[in-house]
Amino acid sequence: MKKKAVAVIGIGRVGLPLALVLADSGYKVFGIGRNIEKINELLKGKMPFKDEGAELLKKHVGKKFLPTISYESIKECKTIILTLGTPIDENMNPVLDQVEAAFDSMLPFLKKDQLIILRSTVSPRTTIYVKEKLENQTKFKIGKDLFLAFCPERVAEGKSITETKTIPQIIGGIGDDSNRKAKEFFESFGVKCLLTDSTSAELAKLFTNMYRYISFAISNEFMVVAEHFNRNIHDIVNLVNTDYKRGGLALPGLTAGPCLFKDGFFLINDNPYLDLITASWKINESLPLFLVRKIRERINLKNKKVLILGLAFKPEVDDIRESLSFKIRKALIREHAKIVLHDPYVKEYSQQEVLNDLNEALKGIDVLFVATRHKVYEDKAGEILKKLNKNVYICDVWNTFGINKLVFTVNQVNLLRNSK
Repeated sequence: MKKKAVAVIGIGRVGLPLALVLADSGYKVFGIGRNIEKINELLKGKMPFKDEGAELLKKHVGKKFLPTISYESIKECKTIILTLGTPIDENMNPVLDQVEAAFDSMLPFLKKDQLIILRSTVSPRTTIYVKEKLENQTKFKIGKDLFLAFCPERVAEGKSITETKTIPQIIGGIGDDSNRKAKEFFESFGVKCLLTDSTSAELAKLFTNMYRYISFAISNEFMVVAEHFNRNIHDIVNLVNTDYKRGGLALPGLTAGPCLFKDGFFLINDNPYLDLITASWKINESLPLFLVRKIRERINLKNKKVLILGLAFKPEVDDIRESLSFKIRKALIREHAKIVLHDPYVKEYSQQEVLNDLNEALKGIDVLFVATRHKVYEDKAGEILKKLNKNVYICDVWNTFGINKLVFTVNQVNLLRNSK
């Protein structure tokens, strides 16, 4: 397949790594964004977030990768890929404003034989809606004049460059010709393709995220049950999983992020009886308050200095969207605690200073919450304990300190280690 120009609309945490992979495989890529300041930063070769694509950006920007706010570049492109945010509103309803606005901006520049790929997570039948929108507002017929496919992103944030090239791509085209063209496109840079229809592809993406979300909810619920019986879930999960072919239980933890938190609402918005999804949301979202309560049972938090370790929604990234760390913070504010925030990757948060110096963050604290499982916390667990007063309480849902207890004091750790 001859590598003609590609437009990637939305050059955030999903679109930018994809654009860089395409540029590195020989495509001329127009990265279309909305914010001119961010575009200018990209043109200087500055990565706007923590990702493994920094070197590719420096290598290809201004050459194979051309950031812009203009949609006119679509006229040059054979393939148009939309990687836009699909959030939910305050009533938990899906919001497709970014996708709608992008299509409205695209319309004047569309031409025959272009392939349009929708990559954003959407409600089932959204691709069919897009087909009808395009046919209503242009002279083109999908599957004959233009080609349309839903091809969900499946990569883990922070590993986007590697996984874009190695994880099989699900392709849900509108008709056989759309499937064929999308398959040719992804195979052109070495990606294995799995063909289906658009609605099945949309459901596959939602099923993937909900399966993980529900699995974590079960673990979180059983952690609460285990705590009721004064037992530790990490011990129990280890007992189940060790050399047992039907093991594989997930460990508990703060479970959120921009995908897992919201994607179930793309389904229950259309079907109010999906109780498993709504129950999982309740369990996962209630965990921060449960953790604060377990600390409050042991110590009066008023005027206590409390450190939250980790603000990102998952390890080794700087993305704080829908992170439950801030739900812990809000609960601590209600307890009149003095809150300190630390994260090695997150540089700023609009409502409070974020410390990047761990030693500074640890000074004089009374309580420590491990909210994000960053590797640096595990690597420095011993150093952290040495810097803390023996009466400091630690809430460690991730078992970062390897104590197999949810809440403990530094002194309890020392006593346990001395007894071994």
